[in-house]
Amino acid sequence: MPSLKISASVGLNGVNKTKDVVKTKRRLVALGFRWLIPDGKRADGKMGPETIRAIQLFQAIKNGFDIVINRKNDGRIDPGGDTHLWLQATNAPRWIRMPAGSVAEGYVNDEVADMSDNHDFGTDWLANTLRATGAAYKASFLKANPRASVLRVNDTSMPRGGDTPDHAGHETGLVCDIFLPRRDGGAGGIVVTHPKYDRAAMRAMLKAFLAQPLADRVLLNDSVLVSEGLCRPAAGHENHAHLEIKPPLRK
Repeated sequence: MPSLKISASVGLNGVNKTKDVVKTKRRLVALGFRWLIPDGKRADGKMGPETIRAIQLFQAIKNGFDIVINRKNDGRIDPGGDTHLWLQATNAPRWIRMPAGSVAEGYVNDEVADMSDNHDFGTDWLANTLRATGAAYKASFLKANPRASVLRVNDTSMPRGGDTPDHAGHETGLVCDIFLPRRDGGAGGIVVTHPKYDRAAMRAMLKAFLAQPLADRVLLNDSVLVSEGLCRPAAGHENHAHLEIKPPLRK
C-alpha cells in the first residue's frame, strides 16, 4: 500500500503544514494530477485553489459522483479519513489520457483522435472497463459479425476534469459516451429510430459493458433496449449512449 503520512489536515480549511502539503501534492501527481507540479519544478508547501480543486476532483471520483461540486467533496484530507485512505489504496484512481483503442481490441476512442475537442481524459477505472468491454464485445458479437461496427467512444472528461460546456456531467472521468452503431459498419450520425441503426450491435455492446464489475448504468432512449433492462431513458440520448461506472471497493 502506498504510504502518505500526514500529521494534520490538508486542503480547504485544513492545518496545511508545509511538509504535509508537499507530500499530498506528490501523491496526487503520482496519481496523474500532474498539473499540480509544473514540469521541472518541485512540489511546494503552499495550499492554493488548484490543489483544493484537485482534492475535490479526487474525492468526487472515489465517491462515485459525475460532478465535482458537492458538499461531500469538501476539499479536505483528514489523517485516517476516507480521502486519506483512498490516496493510499493500491487501487486508488489514476487520472490518465484515455486509451485510443483499436479495431483489433473491439473498440476505438474517436475522442482521442479528434484534436479539435478536449474530452479525452478520465480514470484508469474507466479505461480498464472500456478495454474489457471491447474484448467482450469482440468475442460475443464481432467474431460472428465481422462487418459490424466496433464500439466507438466519444466524450469522457476535460484534461483537469470539472465543468464542461458540452455536458451537464462528464466531470470526473467515470462516464463516457458511445456512438450508435450503424448497419453499414459505421457509427454515429443517426438516432435510435433511423433504419440504419444496428440495434443488435448496440445490444451486444451494452451487455458487454454491463457484464463488467464496475459498470453502473447506461442512458439511451431505445425503448426496446430499455424494456430489456439494458438502459434507462434520458433527455438528449437519442443519438448516443451514455456509460457510467462506479468505484471499486477500496484495497
